[in-house]
Amino acid sequence: LLTERKTISLPGCFLQMLFFYCLGTCTLFHMAVMSLDRYVAICHPLHYTAIMNNRFCLQLILSCWAVSFLLMFPPTIMTVQLPFCGPNVMNHFYCDTSLLLQLSCTDTGFIEELMFII
Repeated sequence: LLTERKTISLPGCFLQMLFFYCLGTCTLFHMAVMSLDRYVAICHPLHYTAIMNNRFCLQLILSCWAVSFLLMFPPTIMTVQLPFCGPNVMNHFYCDTSLLLQLSCTDTGFIEELMFII
């Protein structure tokens, strides 16, 4: 956004895609952790402070980050390793996996199925 160029390099596109999917997945896990917190507060109010201590909360948050990274890293690496041929130009401002897979010269069915399952 700060430069005059309106293009993004392929590595920059992959980095943008990895951050977008990791942060989006992490948000979903954070919502699940918040619902667990509310469940414990409502169903076990007297044990809440013993169950939801600082150490357990830190473990929950770190596990959210770790699981989201571990879920999104393999499809991104598989997409990075694809051969791209022809004009590597997308008519979009965002690097999406489906757009990158359309630019690839090989069969991308496995990566598409993996992304769908995740």
